[in-house]
Amino acid sequence: MKRAEQLIKLSREHHGSLSMAKKISTIAENGTDEELLVAIETIKEYNKSELEEHFQHEERTIFAPIFSDYKEHIGIATILLKEHGHIRKMIPQLRLETAKEDLAVFGKILKDHTRMEERELFPLIEELFTTEQLDAILNFVPLE
Repeated sequence: MKRAEQLIKLSREHHGSLSMAKKISTIAENGTDEELLVAIETIKEYNKSELEEHFQHEERTIFAPIFSDYKEHIGIATILLKEHGHIRKMIPQLRLETAKEDLAVFGKILKDHTRMEERELFPLIEELFTTEQLDAILNFVPLE
């Protein structure tokens, strides 16, 4: 799938998210307690090192313009923003006692969320956003 140059970094991160979702789902289904614990720590580290910044990137450079300039598409932005919140709430609550179920849910939400962004959101913003709005996505600098 051809992507606008300004979205390539986020699309690559989405590829990583899909890989993570698959790995987590497999561990949830077949993992030992030790593997489940490692998966929980992997998710927490992934959140700190990549996922939170990725969410902020989308929220500030994609969702904010949709809410201000493309109100007719607030629905998809609202769904995805709520999913960001749900994922954020899930991560600190992951624990071994409920890991199989929680990791299965986390893997499915992450996969479905990422696919929606790639298949529905990105084509929409490639069509709607101005060059300046797309460039803002490319030139995003996270808050310290």
